[in-house]
Amino acid sequence: MTRTAGKRRGFAELIRNRDFALLWAGSLASQMGDHLSLMALTALIFAVSGGEKTSGLEFSKILLLSSAPALFIGPISGVYADRISRRTLMIASDFIRAVLVAAIALVSGSMLAVYILVFFVFTINRFHLSAKSAALPQIVRRDNLMSANSLLNIAGVAAIIIGPAGGGLLVERFGFTAGFLADSAIYVVAGIFIAFMTLRGISGVAAAREEELAARRKVVGETARHALHAHSREEFAEDAVRIGHEIAAPIGEEVEVISSAYQRLLADLKDGIAQMKGRAIVIYSTISMSSLMFVVGFGMVALPVLGRNEFAMGPAQLGILFSLAGVGMLVGSILVGHFFSRTPRRVIIAVSFFLYGVCVIAAAQSPTIALALTGVLFMGVFIAPAMITCDTVVHETMPRNSVGKAFGFRDMLSKAAFGVAGILSGVIVDIIGPRSLLVAVGLMSMAYAGISVFLLADTSRFNLLNAYPFLRVTARLAAALPRRISYWIIVPLSDLAAFVLKTKRKHAQENAGQVLGKSPDSREAKVLAKQMFRNYGRYYADFLGLGGRHRDSVSDRVKFRGLEHLQGALGVGKGVIFVSAHLGSWDMGGAAMADAEGLPDLSAIVEPVPGDASENAVSSLRKRGGVNIIRLGQTLRVWRALKRNEIVFILGERLVGADGVDVMFFGKQATLPRGAAYLALRSGAPIVPGFCIRGSNGSYEIFIEEPILTDAGGDFNAAVRTYTQRLADVIEGYIARYPDQWCMLQPIWAP
Repeated sequence: MTRTAGKRRGFAELIRNRDFALLWAGSLASQMGDHLSLMALTALIFAVSGGEKTSGLEFSKILLLSSAPALFIGPISGVYADRISRRTLMIASDFIRAVLVAAIALVSGSMLAVYILVFFVFTINRFHLSAKSAALPQIVRRDNLMSANSLLNIAGVAAIIIGPAGGGLLVERFGFTAGFLADSAIYVVAGIFIAFMTLRGISGVAAAREEELAARRKVVGETARHALHAHSREEFAEDAVRIGHEIAAPIGEEVEVISSAYQRLLADLKDGIAQMKGRAIVIYSTISMSSLMFVVGFGMVALPVLGRNEFAMGPAQLGILFSLAGVGMLVGSILVGHFFSRTPRRVIIAVSFFLYGVCVIAAAQSPTIALALTGVLFMGVFIAPAMITCDTVVHETMPRNSVGKAFGFRDMLSKAAFGVAGILSGVIVDIIGPRSLLVAVGLMSMAYAGISVFLLADTSRFNLLNAYPFLRVTARLAAALPRRISYWIIVPLSDLAAFVLKTKRKHAQENAGQVLGKSPDSREAKVLAKQMFRNYGRYYADFLGLGGRHRDSVSDRVKFRGLEHLQGALGVGKGVIFVSAHLGSWDMGGAAMADAEGLPDLSAIVEPVPGDASENAVSSLRKRGGVNIIRLGQTLRVWRALKRNEIVFILGERLVGADGVDVMFFGKQATLPRGAAYLALRSGAPIVPGFCIRGSNGSYEIFIEEPILTDAGGDFNAAVRTYTQRLADVIEGYIARYPDQWCMLQPIWAP
């Protein structure tokens, strides 16, 4: 049987499982009650504001009170879920929450009383969640636990979609009091569902505990009856002391259990941290999850304030806003599971953070409610992949006996980040306004996207082109964005790359120092190395934009200087070997030459890109620019292109492989590729040096030098060295004129 068929059978079996169906229905009702509570509280905050602008601090308080119990009550609730009847605990928590929520409607005139009750509501909620998680293995078989968790997760997403929208409509029409009362009724319904449920397979520890409590109750009862018939004061006093001991014993045990629970929690956290050491990707996922909850925490306060103060949204519209986020999360969960299950985890997280930030900024700048709601929908789409991927990293990497500890440590940090964001956002939003705060949040998210690519990663072989999904997304963005905006985005990311990629920064400073004739550690070399990184980033923006904006405007933005030299070389009839360098925007130069009228086809000799998908994507971008691709080593294709009197494009100052020749380059011996001189000597094709330099206003100039006509003479190898040296001299001259545009982050000179 296939895995899919087994999963379907598991779902069908669970649906027919009466007790699981009751648990699922109770869970759905309980979580819908949670969201209805938040919408009723939102309506109460609006009512307290009296039609004036709503303070973000009020939302911040609610956010903090709803998340704080997870930090302090979570371990205790887990202890009680293992010590008393889980069914009883769930029923009691539902009915207690029903009473507390109804009480909020009665004390709505005092926000202090409301805040106290809210804290207790979400405190009791922790007991319900712990009991539900612990009860699941008593309802379904072990081989159905994954399917059961999936269905319970669907209930949670459904509650996010239905709860805020339905609750918002309810409180909009009937007021927050009706919302609290309806919420109370929903909790009662949830408790009734659980009351009809039967738990099986109680563990021996729990059964023994139940027997112990029953025995104590029996002792207390017998002692109390004896005390009533005591014949002396001394006998009564002895019975009273015995009853006191029997009553106090469980209390003392619970106090001891709570204390030991926290001690065990600390021990587990230390053990989990020890297990996480050496697993950088797990630490990275923990930091990423905490960062995600941090930015989401800001949004949870800023978005309702924006909706209320800027768009005059009522509770119903705000409910739709939060429900749309739930719909987006559902869509994002399906997409990442179906299409990106094999995508590198770091890439998914980085892209999710970046696109989430874009959507936050778009929602913040939206002039209409419809656009703001659309932005929130897509925010949900990109939250889910990051969350799911962070979970998957832990499951894939940690030992099975340490997964729970890693999750516990991560959840504690993420809840703390969420709470801190809630506190800060309530103050900040009242100072700078919701739009400015959301823009800042979006920029933080985009900045983390850049950081996350390098965070705790092996960057020695890092290259944007190595990650195909990231390449695909960034290429589409670069093709769609105006050049000025893409440059504005790429500069800080390039500075970040210069800071994080220590090895490449070291090579850039060494190259810069050699060009300037100064020490690599000099201020001038460091400044030039930083400019190299920035211009490398601009090169990527130009290259990735070849599939869009650049393809239509390349001929208008590029000017040729010395085109007659190229045309004269083609007149020889043996093709042309066009030699350039990693200077300016060489791919833009190739696209301009391919697009120029009167020139033959152009083929570029390129080094392979790791990964078939990435190499195909890079080749596709170059082909869109009109450039044919010849991979390194395909010599026969080079001969055929030259024989057709076409142009063969080569980058001539960085050696790939071992086929090089020693020359003097900026006053020091370096090994440069011998391919251009070798091909020219063997074929008789002229060598034409040329360089595409980026101008300050976004334009480009291609400088084409006079052809170099080769003659092998007597010693072929000596001729190869001679003409390679002549090329090195030309390349050196252009690098000296435009040193900041030399995008060379690999070592050129031997140490």
